[in-house]
Amino acid sequence: MKLQTQTTISSMNNNDFHILELSAYQTPEIIEDSRKDFVAFGDDNLFYKELIDNYLNSPTSSSIINGVVNQIYGKGFSALDSARKPDEFAKFKALFKPKDLKRVCLDLKLLGEASFQVTYSKKQVASVTHFNRETLRAEKCDDQGKINAYYYHPKWENYKPSDELTRIPVFGSGAPNEIYIIRRHIPGMHYYSIPDYCASLNYARLESQISQYLMNEVSNSFSGTKLVSFTNGIPTQEKQMQIKREIQNKLTGSNGEKVIVSFSDSAENKTTIEDISVSDAADVYSYISEECSRKLLLGHRITSPLLIGIRDTGNSLGNNSEEIQNAHNLFENVVIRPFQNDIVDAIEDILAVNNISLNIYVQTLTPIEFTESSIVSDEQREEETGQKLSNAKTFVVTEKPNLSVEHEKVVIRNLKKYGEDISDEWELIEEMEVTNSKEEQMLSQINLFADTADADKKSKEDKGLYKLRYVYAGNPKPQRKFCQKMMKRNKGTKYGLLYRFEDIEKLSALDPNPGLGKGGTNNYDIFKYLGGNNCRHFWKRMIFFRKRENGKFLPKSKTDDLENDKRVANVPGLKRKGVEGKTPAERGIGNKKSNK
Repeated sequence: MKLQTQTTISSMNNNDFHILELSAYQTPEIIEDSRKDFVAFGDDNLFYKELIDNYLNSPTSSSIINGVVNQIYGKGFSALDSARKPDEFAKFKALFKPKDLKRVCLDLKLLGEASFQVTYSKKQVASVTHFNRETLRAEKCDDQGKINAYYYHPKWENYKPSDELTRIPVFGSGAPNEIYIIRRHIPGMHYYSIPDYCASLNYARLESQISQYLMNEVSNSFSGTKLVSFTNGIPTQEKQMQIKREIQNKLTGSNGEKVIVSFSDSAENKTTIEDISVSDAADVYSYISEECSRKLLLGHRITSPLLIGIRDTGNSLGNNSEEIQNAHNLFENVVIRPFQNDIVDAIEDILAVNNISLNIYVQTLTPIEFTESSIVSDEQREEETGQKLSNAKTFVVTEKPNLSVEHEKVVIRNLKKYGEDISDEWELIEEMEVTNSKEEQMLSQINLFADTADADKKSKEDKGLYKLRYVYAGNPKPQRKFCQKMMKRNKGTKYGLLYRFEDIEKLSALDPNPGLGKGGTNNYDIFKYLGGNNCRHFWKRMIFFRKRENGKFLPKSKTDDLENDKRVANVPGLKRKGVEGKTPAERGIGNKKSNK
């Protein structure tokens, strides 16, 4: 899809009158060349590059796409049945990292397609990563009309027939490395899918060209302020250039050429300079800019600019909350949900290989106030609001108890015993605001990540390849002493100071007044109630994965932070060898059992 230009030369004298004719955008061509194994997409096989260029150079298009992508990703991907299937949920989080899912969301909106690279080990999915969709071209169909592979090239604009391409089979082919393509069906386009805003691409291109034109107009426009005329004859071209250089050296400064030099054989034939300008140019450019914005918003199906962070002063939705809510609900269901559903379908397809069945959904950015009151089930509420729920009572607004002064003093005195930082040997794969303390307590009780009783060094929620910790987050300028101390301890750390679940339980157990907890419970629950009533802080669940280097896990940490177990838990697909294949409990570490 390229802006075509052609120049028509009129029959006027000296052929010095030119007309520039601009043709409209055309649907990108999909070209099968018998000499090539792949199918080209667009003029010179560069349609994806044009989409990316428009995204980078059109401010309105860039803002819209970024806003839509943020809505698609929301607060991340989760599962409605995560509490009932914690092991499967942990494997899902280990395979699909937030950074990969965010990139897939961007590709799907920007390019109309997105891709995962799926790597296998012993017929199980070992890793899933984002793969740049613009680097892939479809292989020609087989006799059944099926695309069996895609060809990779790092930069197709530099492709030469002599270049060796990497062939990657499609998902489900049985190869060690496969590519999963996410795309929507478009009639007449078998090999590729165009983005949903394709009809407005010409306005993105126009907006980009206007900005470039205005920039060139300011930087490189005709701006001579002095005219020097020689009327005693026309010297040779070489002599003219010599005279021009000498005048420039004497009369111009650091701002470039401000002197115009002309030569003529008499005063009557002196150079005449006429300025061709557009009347009301400012109004013309303003109109074109506004028209581009309107058409881009229309092409992207934006029901209200405010939904993606664009302030439109002429839009009445800015002062009408009901209309904004209606616009948001329409935008969420008509535009955002289809993208999310396509990604969720892809995730579920890949997880199915490992016999993982979860009810995946996206934690939406939709405010709770915008959700429909007719939603009655807990799972519906969770999916609509993006909040993890245990039961309907979670929605009942109740007053939290307050952390007593005595308990606060004891906790602050003992804080230095708890909390740790983490080194570069561990990679953050998931962070999520804790909204259900009962769920976290349940995860702790079922030993989600390991079976080890060595609680002094490791959390019972740890696995050899995983670490689960919590960070105190929220208001950076708190009023309560407890909250001030907790937030201050986060300074100078990579992610904030990390606490085990049992650390927080121990802080709660320091309550000097047992029985004064909410409802007469034994202790004030710091994990559940944090700093007390009206506290604006929250716990953030952090899941870390042990990093690899050249396919091997990094060695045991040499720092004092979280230690790497060589191989702690029974991880499906990993062959257990010798003592390293046994958990600490099996080796008699931290309990009374003898080694076996």
